[in-house]
This record gives sequence, structure tokens and C-alpha cells, in this order.
Amino acid sequence: MAAALLAVPAATATAVQSPATTGSTVAAAQRLNITMQAQQQSNWCWAAGGNTIAAWFGRNYSQNQFCNAAFNRNQNTQCPNSQATLGNVQTGLSWAGVRPGSYVTGWLRYPTVQAEISAQRPIETRIQWSSGGGHMHVIYGYDDANSWVYWGDPWPSSNRYNWASHAWYVNNNEFSWTHSLYRIGA
Repeated sequence: MAAALLAVPAATATAVQSPATTGSTVAAAQRLNITMQAQQQSNWCWAAGGNTIAAWFGRNYSQNQFCNAAFNRNQNTQCPNSQATLGNVQTGLSWAGVRPGSYVTGWLRYPTVQAEISAQRPIETRIQWSSGGGHMHVIYGYDDANSWVYWGDPWPSSNRYNWASHAWYVNNNEFSWTHSLYRIGA
């Protein structure tokens, strides 16, 4: 995995946004200046991703608040360390006042990733580990030079900011992209 997966050093992970695009033209490369949160519980990758996106849209909530909202729980309680779907993320985003986007099974084509990032909309993805189990990421950028995608990983000991080719991200020896939440905020 080390040869195929490159980490972006933290100092360069929050790059300046590319200039705005006009018409149907998209920039050759663009990264949104997200601050990817580390998940605070072992099963809260989905909450860290969703709350990262809520923060991108100017909201300021804890992962516990986001988790409680995602399950329609009282805000004055500790949310359980539960797994969730991108549908739960949509519920949390709605609670936070962010349009929850579209939840689809499968991966997004590279032009769709370009369009979303160019429209200033991060994408939350669900991946399936080759060894079993799932995880969630936030795609926050692309680069046409090599059809790269940039994603944030909330796992505490993982590199927070990463990149690889879109084809690699869709399916590789480590994981495959299985579900997508996009058009968030649209």
C-alpha cells in the first residue's frame, strides 16, 4: 500500500482553493480547504466525515452532537459508539442545517467528482476493506494531471490527507468504493 498510497503532509493538506471556474470549464486541479476530523470513537468514521463536511459549510458541532442528531437522539446524552450509513449522515447534516445531498450505491465517475469539488461540495464515501468491514472518507479534491482524487481519512492513526488515482480509489488491493453521498449543500 505504501507505494500506491501517498500521504499529503499536514502543512500542504489545506491548500489554497483554485480560482473559480466559469461556464462548463473546470479547473485542472482543485482542493477544498477542509479540516478533516479524527474520529473520536472507534466506529465514528461516519460522524467524523459528516461533521467535517458540516464544518466546511460553517457549522460548529461536536461529533457527539452530530452522532445524536444522526440517530434522532436527545442532544444531552452520550451517543453510542455505533456504526452508521450515509443515510444517517444525511440525517445529521439536515439537523445541522445543511442540505443532505444524494445517497447512492456505488462510486462516482471522475467527471462527477470534478463537478462536485468545483461546486465547493465535499463528498462522503463509504469503502469496503478487502479484509472485511467498512470505513468512510471525505473526498475534497482532484487533479487532472493524473486523474487524482484527494481524500481525508478520519482514522486516528492514519494519514489524515491522502491522494491516488481515481481508478485506484475506486478499487484497489486495500479497499473498494461502495457508496457515495454527494450534492451536499446543493
